[in-house]
Amino acid sequence: MNDRLDNQEPEPVNIKRDRGISPLWILPLLALVLAGWLVYKAVNEAGQRIKIHFSDAAGLTAGRTTIRYQGLEVGMIRDVVLSKDLKSIYVEADIYPEAVKTLKEGTQFWLVKPKASITGISGLDALVSGNYIAMQPGQGDSAYEFTALDTQPSDLTLGEGLKIQLRAPSLGSVNIGSQVMYKQIPVGEVYNYTLSESKKRVLIDLLIKPQYAELVTNKSRFWNVSGMSANVGFNGIDVQFESLSAMIGGAIAFDSPDEGVAIPPGKQFRLYPDLNTAGRGIAITIELPDNNNVSANGAPIIYRGLEIGKISDLRLDKQRQKVVAHAAIEPSMSELLTTGSRILLEEAEVSLTGVKNIGNLIRGNFLTLIPGNGEDARRFVAITQDQLLEQQPGIATFALYADHSHGVKRGTLLKHRGLEVGRVKSVTLESNRVRFDVVVLPEHTALVRSASRFYLDGGIDATISAQGLNVNVPPADQLISQSISFTSSGSRKILTHYPLYESKQLATLAAEQQQGQSTFTLFADELPPVSAGSPVLYRNLPVGEVKDYALTHDGVTVSLAIKNKYRHLINGETVFWNRSGVEVEAGIGGFNIKADPLATLVKGGIAFDTLPGIANKTAHRFKLYPSLKDAKNFGLTITLTASDAKAVSVNSDIRYQGVNVGKVLEIIPNFKSGNVSIQARLFPQYAGQLAKADSHFWLVTPKISLSGTKNLDSLLSSYIAVEPGTGSYSQTFTLGKTELAKTGLTVILESEERGSVSEGTPLLYRDMQVGQVVNVSLGELADRVIIEAQVEESYSHLVRTDSVFWNVSGLDVTIGLTGANVESGTVDSLLRGGIAFATPEQQPLSPIAEPESHFLLHRQAKPQWREWRTAIPRH
Repeated sequence: MNDRLDNQEPEPVNIKRDRGISPLWILPLLALVLAGWLVYKAVNEAGQRIKIHFSDAAGLTAGRTTIRYQGLEVGMIRDVVLSKDLKSIYVEADIYPEAVKTLKEGTQFWLVKPKASITGISGLDALVSGNYIAMQPGQGDSAYEFTALDTQPSDLTLGEGLKIQLRAPSLGSVNIGSQVMYKQIPVGEVYNYTLSESKKRVLIDLLIKPQYAELVTNKSRFWNVSGMSANVGFNGIDVQFESLSAMIGGAIAFDSPDEGVAIPPGKQFRLYPDLNTAGRGIAITIELPDNNNVSANGAPIIYRGLEIGKISDLRLDKQRQKVVAHAAIEPSMSELLTTGSRILLEEAEVSLTGVKNIGNLIRGNFLTLIPGNGEDARRFVAITQDQLLEQQPGIATFALYADHSHGVKRGTLLKHRGLEVGRVKSVTLESNRVRFDVVVLPEHTALVRSASRFYLDGGIDATISAQGLNVNVPPADQLISQSISFTSSGSRKILTHYPLYESKQLATLAAEQQQGQSTFTLFADELPPVSAGSPVLYRNLPVGEVKDYALTHDGVTVSLAIKNKYRHLINGETVFWNRSGVEVEAGIGGFNIKADPLATLVKGGIAFDTLPGIANKTAHRFKLYPSLKDAKNFGLTITLTASDAKAVSVNSDIRYQGVNVGKVLEIIPNFKSGNVSIQARLFPQYAGQLAKADSHFWLVTPKISLSGTKNLDSLLSSYIAVEPGTGSYSQTFTLGKTELAKTGLTVILESEERGSVSEGTPLLYRDMQVGQVVNVSLGELADRVIIEAQVEESYSHLVRTDSVFWNVSGLDVTIGLTGANVESGTVDSLLRGGIAFATPEQQPLSPIAEPESHFLLHRQAKPQWREWRTAIPRH
């Protein structure tokens, strides 16, 4: 087998040479084409190479820092190069082809970095992607070299909106990015501020968001709300804190009245320092007097105690002669701004007698609006209290003269009988005397007469007379502060000037030099033992004489002639009595004999003195008492008002528990009011207990009915009963017709008509009287009759909240098909009338009615009401 293999020979091979291109060359060709395409693409996408100059290279990185326009990447920094002068750097950047058209001469570039402040966060996207260069296209020819801005352009807004401008004396804490608030809602922001052309004011540019643009009108007011503000105003201290961002970053607020209209963009407004000076409302100007002490920082304008406006600022007029206040009034008060209205300057007054407007010493004076009639006005002149007083119609002005000022100053009060009637408006030196200009209120001008005497009033007054030492200590305010008092005598003519006496005694002595007499008329039941020429004595001092006497239909009148120098001794509390003969008083201790002066023993006489609390007049004439004892025992005169005097007569008794405590003196009809006035006197020993404001007087008359009799002691003569009260002193009362229940429950019944109900109508429960009607009157609107009834205390538990009341007076006749039905109450109710009530049968019982509870008075009872048999326990 091996031999066989060895003997075999190799077969010949036919080799042929391939003369074509090898497929391996395709790969280099494809690589070359791809490289060319990439080069072509890189060249085309490189865009335009530009230069941007920066002040420093902080935050700039070649190949990493991008250029963006409205958030879209439009370029890339390729290199950062230091300038040849080593003072700045510039970057070479490529702008992508699609953004090359934005490269104009006005195109702006600036570096955006992340920035956080209390007003907000900006450049937040740079915090993630790194710093970048922002771009804002401009106008002009194409350009490829630029200088970057240090910050974002001020006129570059974040969106559309309304641009407006504010002017202010200083920037304050407002800054770019400060918020603009409307009702504490951010509606815009500050985007720029500059100085005005005159360099005297700051101009602040605002952008209001589009959805809030209509809130700004031509009536809008802007004010600074940055930080904390404190204001001492009319209502005390007002401290206001704004939001944290406003306190630190500044903020501006505004509001707009309803009557404003839309504004064009760019309108300029004033920025007020705070809300108080913003002057929201109707703008007015007020001319103020010098030394007005009115605060320019929101001094209030008051009307009836309510603040209706504020002072926004104070300025001098164009002539620099007057102080003019600019203020704003609430629009709702526009009808008060008329030519007849006045502005009063309210000043602080501090004296020994008191303090007025003491708060003005801290917060400054304020203004009060006094409304008047006239046409609409916006300019006013403020007046002082003295000027206001002088402007009142009917006032009286005159001068007082003295050798010294005696401490009298402007504002010193002028008094008459202790009441203020005027004041001193000025004190000046005229020649060698002091002149006091006085003004008297219109309602008191009639008190100043031709013979009035003016004197200084104040301090302790001590006089010595026949009765001994009389010391008069005035009230504490008169001891501390001096005033001027005067007497009222002479004709109604007011002189242009009067002397001012240093004391009342000097004024009295000066008056004694006057000549003449004054006549007074006395009334007596009978003529006393006097005759013409009988002396008239004041504390045993002859001051006049009896002039004449005459007989009248009801008594005797006696005319007295009093010397004018003693005229002032007679006043509203003067009491006259007969001073003739010898007075003998006998008692357990013996006899007391008092003889009058010899002149009065022979000729008779009349004495008088000031005795408070004694009735001294009858029908406007002085009453002449038989003696001083009778005068002192007369008691106190009171006035009772009644609808009529049918059962009252002169000398009718006034009784308490059957004891006579007074008498009726006189009954006088009042034709204007349609009622009568009953003049009565309370005996001295009872006057103090009965002359109380809540004492109750009622007329007691006999009452006879089928059910019984009452007040039989008044059959012969009716009388007035009284129940003493515990209130304050009073001399006027209303005469009732029924006795008030001392205790019990008072209920108010309402009815469409009065019917037979009157005062005294009984209140019935199961035909038993448990109370009575005490008053019947019309309601406030005259649409119903109001009946006040009193339930006796022992029966007050019978009246429940659901009790029903009906009238049981007279007959109730019902005629129907089945015949006639006649219902009537008791015979007594037929004669006197009556009101019945009942309580429903239910358990548990309703609560006991409260005092003054109101119920409806039905004309008649329903059948089921009469059938109620409700068990009502006392407790």
